[in-house]
Amino acid sequence: MSTIVIIVTGWLGLCLGSFTHLVVSRYSPIQTSHQFFNAIILQRSHCPKCESQLTWFSLIPVISWLMQQGKCHSCAAPIAIHYLLAELFFAIICMLIVSYYGICLWSIILILLSIIFTILIIIDYVYLLLPDSFNYSILLLGMICAVFELGRLNLMEALCGSIFGLLLLGLPSLFYYLLTKRIGLGSGDIKLLVALGSWLEYPQLPILLIIASSLGLIHFFIIKKSWIKSFKKHTINQMTAIPFGPYLLIAGYGLLIC
Repeated sequence: MSTIVIIVTGWLGLCLGSFTHLVVSRYSPIQTSHQFFNAIILQRSHCPKCESQLTWFSLIPVISWLMQQGKCHSCAAPIAIHYLLAELFFAIICMLIVSYYGICLWSIILILLSIIFTILIIIDYVYLLLPDSFNYSILLLGMICAVFELGRLNLMEALCGSIFGLLLLGLPSLFYYLLTKRIGLGSGDIKLLVALGSWLEYPQLPILLIIASSLGLIHFFIIKKSWIKSFKKHTINQMTAIPFGPYLLIAGYGLLIC
């Protein structure tokens, strides 16, 4: 892999990381899909403190943050470090994918999935919500890739995986509700596993659940630490509810690239 390809891929990753952060920052659970789309496309980027519109220079990934020393050019308010980290994260992801798989359609698909998965992980972690629009996007993309055999599965295998994913989480969730009259697992998690089933061979789905559950348990024990509890400032009490979607996505992505 040539140096110029790695540099271009890294720069593309920085831009994708900036875009991903923008999408997450403009999401609200009370928005309709149309309002969310308009917020992404039509709303100008601005400083969250002084609300001044950002210039083109302020939108250059990493460079603008470093040149402005992590501060708004208008009011000098600190710019959160996670803007920079999101850009660097995707630069690394893109370079690793292209370095391993080369410049091909599969690399583009994996990069696109990394964007969707990251958005879903953050939204579910903050709001305990997996929007249908993203779940269905994963499912639709998986089925399209299966039809044209761009991934690992053909259409029949993708359909079987989705159905098995529905049964794997849907039936236990239904039985739990019938027994307790309480919802133990959100419908978004079930839809997500259905979507992931269109990408993974169905025997991998139980393995995915084992990995995801293990990650969730680790997370549960970590957040019980007082210093972690004081750090978290979410809209929902995560000491009583833990998002399962992020761990399904992390496990699913790991199995997909292995």
